[in-house]
Amino acid sequence: MSKIKKVLAMLLALAMVLGTTLTASAEPGKKPVEGDKATATVNNVEATATVIAYQVVKANYNDAGFIGYSTVSGYEIGDPLHPTSDEITAIANSDTSRLKRVQMTAGEADGKGLASFTADLEPGYWMVLVNGTVDEVYNPMLVGIAYSKSGSDNTMEAGPVDANSDWTLVTNGAYAKSTKPSIDKTILPEGEDTKQDLAIGDYVQFQIKTNIPSYSKDYEEVIVKISDSLSKGLTLVNDEKHPFTVNLDDENYTFTKAISTDGFEIQINSDYALEHGKDEVVITYYAQLNKDAGLNFDANTNTATLTYSNDPSDSSKTKDTDKRTYNYTFAIDSKLNGETESEWNKITEELVKGEMVDVTTETGTEKKFQALKGATFTLTNNNTNKVYTAISDDNGRLAFTGLDAGEYTLVETVAPEGYTVNDEKIPVVISAEYNDDGTLKSYSIKINNKATSTYEATYEGKGTSTTIKNVVQGEGNETTQVLNTKIGKLPSTGGIGTTIFTIGGCLIMIVAAGLFFASRRKSAK
Repeated sequence: MSKIKKVLAMLLALAMVLGTTLTASAEPGKKPVEGDKATATVNNVEATATVIAYQVVKANYNDAGFIGYSTVSGYEIGDPLHPTSDEITAIANSDTSRLKRVQMTAGEADGKGLASFTADLEPGYWMVLVNGTVDEVYNPMLVGIAYSKSGSDNTMEAGPVDANSDWTLVTNGAYAKSTKPSIDKTILPEGEDTKQDLAIGDYVQFQIKTNIPSYSKDYEEVIVKISDSLSKGLTLVNDEKHPFTVNLDDENYTFTKAISTDGFEIQINSDYALEHGKDEVVITYYAQLNKDAGLNFDANTNTATLTYSNDPSDSSKTKDTDKRTYNYTFAIDSKLNGETESEWNKITEELVKGEMVDVTTETGTEKKFQALKGATFTLTNNNTNKVYTAISDDNGRLAFTGLDAGEYTLVETVAPEGYTVNDEKIPVVISAEYNDDGTLKSYSIKINNKATSTYEATYEGKGTSTTIKNVVQGEGNETTQVLNTKIGKLPSTGGIGTTIFTIGGCLIMIVAAGLFFASRRKSAK
């Protein structure tokens, strides 16, 4: 009995296996049909862009299933299985309103602001165009959705695929080919010798470098221009010693002098730009720091801008990218940061002219500093020998402006009326430190070997200082007082002086005259 049960169990198990196999092999095949879709992907596109897929090659079907591919009616592609770049460019430049279009959806942006765009598309070739507010110039792309037979790749094949084939629907994704135009602006020479601080009247040399965007053939006309805007403290110069140069032949661009600002614009001819994508453009020129220059943290800026077409369907649509440089000139006893009104934008007091006077208080007499107006000083740059002059104001301040960093010598040349000149030669040192973007991080003024002040700024946005503080700590963070003495208070020198001798001489002359006249009267008698 037990043997019969074991045989029946084995037969039942075999029946279950056979039953499963028969069911799987008997499952009916699924034939390709119109409306089949697969997900297509375009990678490395700015997440803010608009990405549209246009179907240029479509799949054809009959009752048996898929039978092959053909170009969408009204457009020209010689071989639907192998469209050329010229054929796709021609379609991109034509009326695309008759093409089936699908807007692709952006995925999550990466750290560079780029995303993958996807869409479920029907079999065939799809032309993908990128537009919208984008920084880059994108070439047209082509993605394919293909029926693939067992053992083949995702290359489109003309042969039919039917229900009895082992087939799948596959896609060939695309990676966006684009160029992101940029512009670079530097102060020459570069490196440790870069001259970011200037004295009024000094010249500074700038260099602009950029590359012409690489445009695909779907662009028929483009705008590529380089402009430069100088702040009121800088004057554009072009003379024999300070030439303006461009590494392009004159016929390939148009030069225009700016009207609203002291700057210029160079527009590259459209045909030249289309034929010379990726070519470097180099512009070198000079500017001079003038009397309207901003002082201390009030930067004298210079902004170069590249404007370029970024939409093949509308050449008037452009995008800008720019680069700014910063030049500074320093001042003593002057505002820290231009005209900005804030608690930290005060008039500094590095140098004050005055005298010490006796002041009576409840506890007695003490010395007190009193400012003097009208003293004339010169400040001489020890390297360039350039001389600056200042006269003390009502508060005794000595405002020297338009100074570059370096070592100076301060000397009083004219004292206020009733005072003697203080002929002491006082050393003055101005030093500066800059941030990586060229903005002024801090500057220090040392007078008579004492650190009078070190001002440090923090920034927000493009070179706009938000706070400035004096960071000098401990002794020495004080105003330097240059003292005078009244003439009537000069100490006597050279022993007892000449007054007694003058008086004695006068007495002797008087006595001699008296004796002379007395002698004459006596003789007359």
